[in-house]
Amino acid sequence: DIRTAFNLASTLFELSFSGDKITITTTGSGHGVGMSHYGANGMAKKGYDYKEILAHYYYGVIVQ
Repeated sequence: DIRTAFNLASTLFELSFSGDKITITTTGSGHGVGMSHYGANGMAKKGYDYKEILAHYYYGVIVQ
């Protein structure tokens, strides 16, 4: 919803606040569906395994 409302290029974005100012910073130019390569890589670097990463991006999926 936020991506659409602000016409953002990607669903990978960060909000920062300074006083009464809000800044939106986006990374990438994804299609808004499926896995973000940047996000998945970041999760892997933080120690998440492939099952946790897939479950994060694809709700309801069970990897066996």
